[in-house]
Amino acid sequence: MVLSNGEKVIRFRWIAFLTAAIFIPISFLRGEITIAILAFILGAISGFSLDCLGVGVLKLWKYPRQEFLKKQYFGLVVPAWGAFGMSINLCWQWIQIPDPITFFISTIVFIGLYELPNLKSSSWEYFAPTWLIVAGWFPLIFVFRMLFMMLSPIVL
Repeated sequence: MVLSNGEKVIRFRWIAFLTAAIFIPISFLRGEITIAILAFILGAISGFSLDCLGVGVLKLWKYPRQEFLKKQYFGLVVPAWGAFGMSINLCWQWIQIPDPITFFISTIVFIGLYELPNLKSSSWEYFAPTWLIVAGWFPLIFVFRMLFMMLSPIVL
């Protein structure tokens, strides 16, 4: 994509896929590929469920280049959610810090990694106040992590 001033913008979803491309080999080398796959699948399911509520019902955000529930949405956005879930859970597994501290650090880091580039790329657009967007990241990270923690002992 090129802006009117000629500046190129990297669409942010590719950063999510780059994240996956980094985490998958590392998890393979660490013998944690099944954990990575489970985290990816749960991330994709969780993200899609979240979009059904946030995009479909509450209309809090949208993806301007991928219409919700269309082919591009399922081909790009849902796998990006999977990469997001995988990166959250693998980072959490690898950081050996007590959970409340890890939760706070992870949330701040992921806000920076995802929201700051989105200010430039507009891969998604919000229809909610900024304070709600920032506050929403804490339950977002919590839900992705808790779902993984509840289901991984059953599945793995």
